[in-house]
Amino acid sequence: MAAYQKVTHMLYPDSSVTLALFANVESCKNLRKCVMEGTVEAALLKTAMIVDSFQVLVATNKAIHLYHTKSMMTKNVHSEILYCLSPSKNISESFRSFGAADRDTSVFIAIVNDAEDRTLKKVTNILGREPDSLDLMSTLSDQKLIAKTYRLTDDELSTFRLLDTLVSRIAAKEIITAGKGQS
Repeated sequence: MAAYQKVTHMLYPDSSVTLALFANVESCKNLRKCVMEGTVEAALLKTAMIVDSFQVLVATNKAIHLYHTKSMMTKNVHSEILYCLSPSKNISESFRSFGAADRDTSVFIAIVNDAEDRTLKKVTNILGREPDSLDLMSTLSDQKLIAKTYRLTDDELSTFRLLDTLVSRIAAKEIITAGKGQS
């Protein structure tokens, strides 16, 4: 039961991601304010939209790759994580659907390149508590909301595990969304 996870990117060994879960917090308002002001650099994710930390790891690896290849759609690697998680090509919609809100009482954090855990320590101080076990993630996700957001079909849900379907969608976002909205 790891309280947080640190993973090095395979293609870019100078890049890493720290994943942490904070459940039962008063609110995310102060933490969101710090992120918006730039005093904390992290992706604050809505726990209802996360089935497993692997889902976030896939999106983060993709965001890091897009950062290194100068192909990002957003302003920084942390906002790119939110965009990569989303099935939408609309950045604002991605933030609304996958970003933690002020009133949320749980938050999943992804921090890129936090070598000495300085940012994680800031987050811990702001929230006033240590990270929870990542194993709790499945109890916080809303599978109906996830299925609706990703427009998952009954066939997909009965044939594949939800996590596998989401990871496939994240990995193939550009292919799936190509041509949508065009006549």
